[in-house]
This record gives sequence, C-alpha cells and structure tokens, in this order.
Amino acid sequence: MVRKFGWVAAVLVPLLGGCVDRRFVVTTNVPGAQVFWEGKPLGPSPVDSRWEYAGNYNFTALAPGYEPLHEKVRLAPKWYMYPPFDLIAESLYPGRIEDVRRVTLTLTPARQLSDAELLSNGDVLRAEGKALPPSRIPDKKKDEAARPAGGPAAPPPSTTPGPLDPVTPPFAPGQAPGTGLEPPARSGQ
Repeated sequence: MVRKFGWVAAVLVPLLGGCVDRRFVVTTNVPGAQVFWEGKPLGPSPVDSRWEYAGNYNFTALAPGYEPLHEKVRLAPKWYMYPPFDLIAESLYPGRIEDVRRVTLTLTPARQLSDAELLSNGDVLRAEGKALPPSRIPDKKKDEAARPAGGPAAPPPSTTPGPLDPVTPPFAPGQAPGTGLEPPARSGQ
C-alpha cells in the first residue's frame, strides 16, 4: 500500500513548496544618499532589502547638503498574509509570490544658518557643557600647571579603582584565579 502512494508523494511534495519573497526597494531624490532601516545601515540609494512582517518601519536618509530625513513607512499586509491564506501561500501554493514594495524618500536641501543662529547654537551648547557634572578623571594639564616649578610632585593617584579605572586581577601568574592560592606542586618536581 505504501509503495502505491509513494510515487504520488514523490510527485506532489515538490509541487507543494510555496514561497513568498518579500522585499522593499528604497529610492531617494538624491542618488547615493545613505539609507538606514530601523537604525541599521542598508547602503546608498537605490537599495533593497528583505522583510518578514507587515507593519510600521522607520527609514532614515542622510546626504551631504540635505536635512536628515526620518520617516515612518507602513508596509500594509496583503491578502495572503492573513490566516488561513498565509498557510496556503507559504506552503501549499505551487508557485512563487513576489511582494516588492517601493519606498520613496524625498530629502530637502539644508537651510543655510545665519551667523547669529550659529552663535546662538554655540551659546546653547556651551551652557549645556558647563552644566555637566565635573569629570572623575583627573586633568594632568591642570595638575602640572598648578604645581610650582621644581616643587614637590603631585601625590600618586589613588590605588582604589574608580568606575572607569581598569581592575587588576586579584591573583598573580601561577596562582589559581580568585583564590589567592598557588596551585598544588606536581609530584615530579
């Protein structure tokens, strides 16, 4: 009985291998603009990539001389993405379905800032920098400038590791890590 239907399965199984090929093609009005999809670089436009699920995706386009463009694009589901049609399209449909979506991003030229705007932006950044907490890393140039010429050297830095200092291992070479004990001696030494 199995032999009778074995040839039927051998003929039908390759025909039941449906496939949906989903991809999108991103073009911009500026050829060669760098395109990012969900924060990951895709490359210069025009560029394409594959996607799996319908939904909202974030695209970013960057080009010199143009304002950065951040756009949310909806890739809407098609009829074969809904149950039970997805089962048929993915596994039972004998052909191949190609779903190619076109995404067009339009960049606008960068606005030239006046000197007053540049100075104002610089003042804002300077005020933000002054509001930052002091650095935990000592400034060697200030220490050297504050020390009188030929005077005593500055005290050595603290040996207690800070949050940014490298931590030395608590064991010496030849000791067991973390125990402070030397490994047992071999019997042939």
